[in-house]
Amino acid sequence: MQNIPKNTDRAENIDLSEVAPTPPSALSELAAFWPFIRPYRGRVVLAAAILISVSFILLSLGRGLAWLVDKGLNSGDAAMLDRAVMVAVGLALLVGLGSYLRILLINQVAEQVMADIRKSIYAHILYLPTSWFEAARTGDILSRLNADTAVVQTTLATTLSMAVRNVILLFGGLVLVVLASARMSLVVAIVVPIVVIPLIVLARRMRASSRIAQERLGVLSAEAEEGISAIRTVHAFAQEAQMQNRFDSALKGALDAALSRVRLRAVLSGFVFFMMISGVTLILWVGGRDLLAGKISAGDLSAFVFYAFIVASSTGTLSELGGELQRAAGAADRITQLLAQRLRRADPASPRQLTDNQGRGDKTSVEIRFRAVHFAYQSRLETPAISDVNFSAKSGRKLAIVGPSGAGKSTLFHLLLGFYEPQSGQIFLNDVPLSDMRLDDIRKHIAIVPQDPVLFSASLAENIAFSRPDASREEIIIAAKQAEADSFISELSLGYDTLVGEKGVRLSGGQRQRIAIARAILRNPDILLLDEATSALDSVSEAAIQNALSRLMQGRTSLVIAHRLSTIMDADQILLMDKGQIIATGTHESLIESSPLYQQLAAQQFKVSSS
Repeated sequence: MQNIPKNTDRAENIDLSEVAPTPPSALSELAAFWPFIRPYRGRVVLAAAILISVSFILLSLGRGLAWLVDKGLNSGDAAMLDRAVMVAVGLALLVGLGSYLRILLINQVAEQVMADIRKSIYAHILYLPTSWFEAARTGDILSRLNADTAVVQTTLATTLSMAVRNVILLFGGLVLVVLASARMSLVVAIVVPIVVIPLIVLARRMRASSRIAQERLGVLSAEAEEGISAIRTVHAFAQEAQMQNRFDSALKGALDAALSRVRLRAVLSGFVFFMMISGVTLILWVGGRDLLAGKISAGDLSAFVFYAFIVASSTGTLSELGGELQRAAGAADRITQLLAQRLRRADPASPRQLTDNQGRGDKTSVEIRFRAVHFAYQSRLETPAISDVNFSAKSGRKLAIVGPSGAGKSTLFHLLLGFYEPQSGQIFLNDVPLSDMRLDDIRKHIAIVPQDPVLFSASLAENIAFSRPDASREEIIIAAKQAEADSFISELSLGYDTLVGEKGVRLSGGQRQRIAIARAILRNPDILLLDEATSALDSVSEAAIQNALSRLMQGRTSLVIAHRLSTIMDADQILLMDKGQIIATGTHESLIESSPLYQQLAAQQFKVSSS
């Protein structure tokens, strides 16, 4: 948890360890959100007090009805009838006002709690280890963040308060039924268990069905997200029909699961209402015979029927709400499972900082060392991505990494950035192991220009400033000029305020790479990582960018992944990798003379270039 920055916001001060990973029942799963509700408990208590008061007012109406029938209507006292109506109107006003206040308070709390939960879920996701995202699907994550929390919100805002009210009415009505007529209460005692026992059995099946329905909805969301985010690829290969079929298949699965849940709710609801109406009818029959025999008064019969109806309707309503609770429990379980995912590695108790061993003013000279590093991705542990890797990147020097695809080049960057931890061996910045440093401290020394730059749905200026949000507009423009991006930005009608679209879709590949380079320049890093940083540029633009990068790399430790050997011929050292191992090191000239694989790569590329 120490990786998540703290501030004064309620949601970010909540300890997610308090959220139970998989509680055993529906109510306990919802109770797992108590840490989020706790800051608003004052309003929750007030709403509960109002709810209880309104419930007791409703229960009092039955005895008032009995008194009115026996003392008012039978005696023919019109004034008493008038007073009774006025009292009833006053009670109705109290019930209406109480319902207004309860709904207002509960819904305000539900909205604020859901905002806090979403904030904490998103903060938790941001600090999950990179390896977790290998298997996670973006659409399913978004489904938990939006759809599942919406289900829980409905439960917190409506279902729970209605359930509490109906529980009070149910048990209060049962007590008053017994007080009204012990003989007729036997009928209720027979009917209630017949309703409750199937309710418990069906509720268990409903919970499992609801969980499956929510998961299928997550799969559906994932399919939609993947299709939309890759729409250009879909169009390019004319595979709209294939994507439609995949979506239809996921939709069918979600629909089947939802219909299964609906059938269970329908069976439960139909059975409960049949028993409710049958029970009230049976009570009227028994009570009517007692009234005809003179064993009870008309007022007692009226009160008994009133309370019997409350008991029956409360039971029916609870059966309906039970389905909603089970659906919310399925959604809550998916949320708590996400929150229970372990965060990235904890920061060391006494983190170490880099010290400048050469003195570069406001910057730190950094030497990178890999010592016997071995690493395999979780999805393919049997095949190491890199094995027994040893090398040093001298401070202020340019080190290039070349080799066939899948040789492990990008993995070196991933390990250096702390995305993953090696299974064995160590990585050092100067003399400090990465494991002794905070991840944020490691990354503040590094800037990366990836092969496929990621831009956000924001302006060009905001995308450049992503590496340094506090940068001034002047600094942003200077960085863009150094990255040869200012010329095309200035031609746009809104200039640096132009929105780039989702993932930079409104820019060309070369323009996106120039923005990524400007972002790295603005970062002013100690370590520069370039992963095919000019692959999307034409030859004229590449020459200009290479000059800009050369200026940027001066005095910095630079690691450059390159497939085109022409871009790294001036490197101070070149690592040649194959099958996860470094098989040769040297300059371009020395490798041309000594390494058959490097000779082969050079021959292929320069032959293609010359042709």
